[in-house]
Amino acid sequence: MNKILVIDSDENFRATLVETLAQQGFEVLQAAAGAQGVQMARTEAPELILCDVELQGVGGNLVLYAVRRDPMIGAIPFVLMSGFAFMETAPQGGLKGADGFLAKPFSPTKLAATIGECLGRERKPVDQAGNDSSAARAEGRGASLGGLLHPLKQILEATGLITTACSRLDLKEIVGLASQAHQAASHVYQRIETWLPAPETGS
Repeated sequence: MNKILVIDSDENFRATLVETLAQQGFEVLQAAAGAQGVQMARTEAPELILCDVELQGVGGNLVLYAVRRDPMIGAIPFVLMSGFAFMETAPQGGLKGADGFLAKPFSPTKLAATIGECLGRERKPVDQAGNDSSAARAEGRGASLGGLLHPLKQILEATGLITTACSRLDLKEIVGLASQAHQAASHVYQRIETWLPAPETGS
């Protein structure tokens, strides 16, 4: 029996979703807040996470970011849910990194199809640095510019969250994201510096 974690602040919607999933044969865990959901994912190791974008407190996009950065749970398929239907046709920006998206309200058939599609995928494992295994090997070799894509993506994601979700973040979270962006930028700088020719000296 596949175990699914539902993270949603709407108690009535969450109860309905939990009942629907149970009827479809899933074991269901539930959390009302993002931090609680991330902790539950670490302790219960679900096969899939369903998370609302408009969570109270820490939003669903930040939960997705936290999950993907955690090597213990970063490979878990993650589906974002939202009452803003327009987001279904434009899963970019904050939705990047999710395995699927469900626009509320959705039918049990749509729910089952999305879950089936996500569980059928195989996400690359993450290492302690938050890189996928192939990226880590490229980093070790230092063989190509492709090794810069991951740290650049980290910078974009961290600064994007600070820009778009600053009103929902506390100071500690903002400092943490800024620190991650700074570390990634330092890595990119050091890699590029090794490839540049030494500056000419003398007149």
